[in-house]
Amino acid sequence: MDIYETPLPGIGVRYEFQADSGDHVGVVVRRDGKRDFALYDRDDPDSCRGTVELSEGDSAKLAELLGGTSITARLESLRHNVEGLAIEWITMPSAGGLTGQTIADGKIRTETSASVVAIIRGETGLPGPGPDFVFEPGDTVLVMGSASAVRQATAILTR
Repeated sequence: MDIYETPLPGIGVRYEFQADSGDHVGVVVRRDGKRDFALYDRDDPDSCRGTVELSEGDSAKLAELLGGTSITARLESLRHNVEGLAIEWITMPSAGGLTGQTIADGKIRTETSASVVAIIRGETGLPGPGPDFVFEPGDTVLVMGSASAVRQATAILTR
């Protein structure tokens, strides 16, 4: 089965395939961990017949029911292309941690050697935020570094 992958900057990645029945099926894996399941119109592949938003838990249940782990395994292998590199998406809390403070305030790079490489705020992707960037509740923060550095950075961001 051919699965087509399309990066959606600031949103996530869309995976699509054509079912044996002829239906065109898609799943958007969003940066916030949610999934959007879409069934496209057979006559107009640019038009959706319907979508369903799934939480991470819902997605895991559906995958278990369908008996498939190959996409999950593929996503994990893509995530670990560089040996020793950890990548984590962290949701900023409504209060505490670095919410309402700047990247510089957290001294993440200095204290942990991890890097804040991007922020997702609502539907907007903000790559390469500077030291004066102020975190807001609900921001999704992309942190990269060694596994221990990412754990330490997560603690600083959310404590």
